[in-house]
Amino acid sequence: MRRRELDGTWTAPFLVPRAYLAGSAELDYAGNTHVGQGRTVDTAHLLVTGTLSRRSLYVGLTRGRESNTAHIVTGHTAPPGHLPYAQALPESVVKAIMDRDDADLSATEQIRLAQDWTGGTGHLLTLWSAAVRPSLYPQIDEQIKARLTEAEAWRYEREHARPVLQQRLRAAQLAGHDISAIIGQITAAPMDGARSISAVLHGRLQQLQLPDLGHDVTWAQRTPKDAPAVAHELAAGLDDRARALGDQLAANPEPWLASQLGVLAPHASPLLRADYARRAAAAATYREAAGITDPGQAIAPGPHRGNPELDHLRRTAIRALEIRDETGIVRGMSQGELEARILAGERALASAPPDMSRELRLTAQAEADAWQQSADAQTEHDPARSADATALARHMAARREQLEAAYARYEKWPPTPPAGGRQPGKPAPNWSDGSSRSTHPSSSKPTLEANRRP
Repeated sequence: MRRRELDGTWTAPFLVPRAYLAGSAELDYAGNTHVGQGRTVDTAHLLVTGTLSRRSLYVGLTRGRESNTAHIVTGHTAPPGHLPYAQALPESVVKAIMDRDDADLSATEQIRLAQDWTGGTGHLLTLWSAAVRPSLYPQIDEQIKARLTEAEAWRYEREHARPVLQQRLRAAQLAGHDISAIIGQITAAPMDGARSISAVLHGRLQQLQLPDLGHDVTWAQRTPKDAPAVAHELAAGLDDRARALGDQLAANPEPWLASQLGVLAPHASPLLRADYARRAAAAATYREAAGITDPGQAIAPGPHRGNPELDHLRRTAIRALEIRDETGIVRGMSQGELEARILAGERALASAPPDMSRELRLTAQAEADAWQQSADAQTEHDPARSADATALARHMAARREQLEAAYARYEKWPPTPPAGGRQPGKPAPNWSDGSSRSTHPSSSKPTLEANRRP
């Protein structure tokens, strides 16, 4: 046998005493979770890989009477002579398995999931985009050229900046604005002396400073009037789905929603309940379209480049949940403000307590290994080696307690929220009607039990 050390290397092969095998081991054969289902054994060992299903994980870790041990594969082994490959955290492997839906579903569940997918936001949004997008840009070009002279229209069609203007107008259309009215405003003034028609129109569009219509914009308002009939039907389906999601979450808020907006009080007014449902609908629509299933995650960490519809829904969800949009804040800063922000961040990092999570996991593993070595030595009637292993285990336990205290200080840093708004993931201020606020932390201390032997 060989044993893995704390630095990732392996010991030289060693023999297990025959007396230990005779008294503490028995011959058995490994099998998959389907074979083990329904069986009960004294101790169970499960090899956990990223391809394991959630149901198989439950079956494999509930077969043992005395103990159930998970051997988690965190990555591949580098070839000899190469640097070790980066490994995933055991907790992240288990979390990915728990978050992934099991493909082994009953026929009834498969039918229900298929029905939900057909009427879900993601599928409807894809169809709506396919119905609206092909005709939208040509319509934008035709409306703009209709307000230009023949020579200006000829130049406009050949300008490289034209797609940028089209994307900006499309973003305004997704926000619920009337594109025809906007085009009329930006083309009202003459274009005399303009070196780029598209650039001038883009600049005029920015000067309009279109107001933010908020999260109350419906898909019917986002759909152009001259869009195909199927686009209007899909828009109605998207609006119906959003209302259904909002009503469902208002009655039974999920953790990601409760951590941002709290939970409605039973005596909440109808106006407050309607506003809560609209905000929940805006965020739930985005989460369903983006395929976010983590109950603690409200939005994706970054924008959806190349998908303007989904990215617009993300910004709408940020506003509805009152989350600080760091990207928008940074984009609006001057160079001096950006430099000051960088200096402040460097000072904060210099004063921050160190992250001890990795050392904490390794120390906990070393403590568990030491206790196991002590038990093995007692089985082999070697009191001296058992005493040494026990002393090492106690030393590691003391070190683990120190690291846990250090990690607790790291979790509490920074002591105060950053200036300019609350931290992402923190609950919003209490509402005036006294509705309750139950928080669901978005992060927690790394679980060490997955690395400890029972």
